[in-house]
Amino acid sequence: MSSTDDLRGDWNPLDRSVAEAMDALRETEVGAPGVLLFLATGPGDLPSRMDASVVLPLREVPGVPPVWHGVTLRAGNLGEVRAWLIEDDAALEHGAEPDWTRAFPVWLAEAAGARLMIHTSAGTALGEPGGDPGGFAAGDLVRLADHLNLSGRSPLRGLGESRLGPLFPDQTRVHDERLAELARDAAGRHGVELSDGVAACTSGPALCTPAELAWHRTAGCDVSVQRLGDPLIAAAHAGMGSLALVAITDVAGEHDLDVATIVARAEQTAPVLDQLVQDVAAQLGPLARERAAEVEA
Repeated sequence: MSSTDDLRGDWNPLDRSVAEAMDALRETEVGAPGVLLFLATGPGDLPSRMDASVVLPLREVPGVPPVWHGVTLRAGNLGEVRAWLIEDDAALEHGAEPDWTRAFPVWLAEAAGARLMIHTSAGTALGEPGGDPGGFAAGDLVRLADHLNLSGRSPLRGLGESRLGPLFPDQTRVHDERLAELARDAAGRHGVELSDGVAACTSGPALCTPAELAWHRTAGCDVSVQRLGDPLIAAAHAGMGSLALVAITDVAGEHDLDVATIVARAEQTAPVLDQLVQDVAAQLGPLARERAAEVEA
């Protein structure tokens, strides 16, 4: 793990929280990760596939914002890369917490050594004008080639100057094409179709209205995903390359859709998504080192 001595002093609360958490993590066996698995779809059975695994409740780590105290850090080896697995929990209640707390695990993992992030989420296929689903259906997997932050918020709002990243981060490289190629290869080996798409990132937690979904489609998006903007913006700020995978659970225009149906469809997709994440992560050793060299150059 890298030194965080330079995150102290008169810097913002995010920098100080990361420095405090890093001090505590150095006394544990979680190790320095090459990749963060930040999973809004839940951990599935991925923890059981990790070697040399360690489980650490984040409530036991000083500096971690209270909103993450109910979440567990799982660390272990997948292939030749050390992975941190943290659930991007939709049940988090942020209340009056600063905006940066929504994506705190991204910055923490990067400070510990991660240069790559795999994020999974569920989303709505937007289809085409006139009701044509445009090829995406419930159960499909989409790799994000880009995104629009339509949530009206940012984890960088009010953050100001930070030693964890630039004031205006470059978001043109956050969706790493090399990660995408690994994902396509893994999908091909398992006979899974993996399509590229652009996501409209919304705040939630309500399901979108038909007018909102039509607006997202008009804006050039293929899928609509809640709470995805925060980790992607934080990854760009931290200089991490990302692979964002979206499991389609519903299609715009469906009637009488309820959350129970969406959850059931997500659970049906989970085994395929877990296998894809595992296969990609297990091959990330060389790319993690390459990305680290690029960041340090």
